[in-house]
Amino acid sequence: MDKKISLTGFSSVSVHGGHEQDPMYSHLTPIYAASTFVYDDAEQGMRRFSGKEEGYIYTRWGNPTFTEAENKIAALESFGIPDENGNPLQLKALLHASGMAAITTLMLMNLKSGDKVLSHYSLYGGSEELLTKLLPALGITAIITDLRDLNKAEEAFRNDPAIKMLYIETPANPTIQCVDIEELTQLAKKYNAIVACDNSFATPYLQQPFRYGVDFTVHSTTKFLNGHGTAIGGVLIGKDIEFMKSKAFVTLKTLGGNANPFDAFLLVNGMKTLELRMERHCHNAMDVAHFLENHPAVAGVNYTGLVSHPDYKVALKQMRHPGAMLSFELKKGLPGGVEFMNKLKMCTRTVSLGTCDTLLSHPASMTHYSVPKDAREKYGITDGLIRMSVGIENVQDIIADVDQALE
Repeated sequence: MDKKISLTGFSSVSVHGGHEQDPMYSHLTPIYAASTFVYDDAEQGMRRFSGKEEGYIYTRWGNPTFTEAENKIAALESFGIPDENGNPLQLKALLHASGMAAITTLMLMNLKSGDKVLSHYSLYGGSEELLTKLLPALGITAIITDLRDLNKAEEAFRNDPAIKMLYIETPANPTIQCVDIEELTQLAKKYNAIVACDNSFATPYLQQPFRYGVDFTVHSTTKFLNGHGTAIGGVLIGKDIEFMKSKAFVTLKTLGGNANPFDAFLLVNGMKTLELRMERHCHNAMDVAHFLENHPAVAGVNYTGLVSHPDYKVALKQMRHPGAMLSFELKKGLPGGVEFMNKLKMCTRTVSLGTCDTLLSHPASMTHYSVPKDAREKYGITDGLIRMSVGIENVQDIIADVDQALE
């Protein structure tokens, strides 16, 4: 693609963003299945190791297939957003082996012993474990409160100057709670805290946290960005380019949480259809949510596209569409959940999300199994809660399968 061209559409960026012409003129950037890269002479090797010349050294440190995925994601996260000078916002992305690897880099590159992280109820189970079980051993602790209440958020900042980071996940997993990115970011900046947002559920198509001033975003690229369930991956994106090239890069390569070329290749190709897929995902999810809301076996539906959802207005403010994720509570609790899951015929019983097929899981026994029952219920993750990633099948077939399983 000619770099002088300014693309005006999200799908155009999804297809062409981040692409550099391959030296061998391959139409698509190949899978560079190389553990290491060679130099023309010893002097070139010296220049690359010293940072005086850009170039690839070792795939744990970078790879051409990674670069295309990183540049494409950065282009999508910054699409249409101006910086403080009115110029197009520039971002730097670093591809990781998983979303948790990206979150680990985020935490360890920014925090030290004695620092605290302010976060909220209902986080992804892996994030919850990292914050409450692993980081405390390094002297980094979490303060968990209801960040939908700005007064509680400010009270936490005011009472504890050790809070160095605000970490949010919106919509959150699996209750689909939303927090106000703009208001919380302004509050965090008032107390000189870093702001990071997990944008996996929304994707850059539905929500762009950098528009509201966050410092970092993370994604599990395994989910909607890949879109086909073919590869594990994660990405960390930041707006301080020099910091991302130095401290963030050193943290990533030292921890060894790098991606691999094959998964990066699958991610690049998956992202090309992101807008098309998300449009269908979201259309279907809205219809499914309305169906479930009126079903006699369902006690409640968590979907921000429903006016009944407490975070409806927040989602409307910062998201293009409420999204493809929802959860619902069965009146029969755990037995009802087991019976429902066992009766599914077309929809898929599995964890994860964001693939073309509709996926259903039971958080209490799957993704949040390690979270104590009292903590789960405090977060709204009850024994009868079912999480649903609505796929791109014909919506009539999705609803028919769910309906027969609920009978």
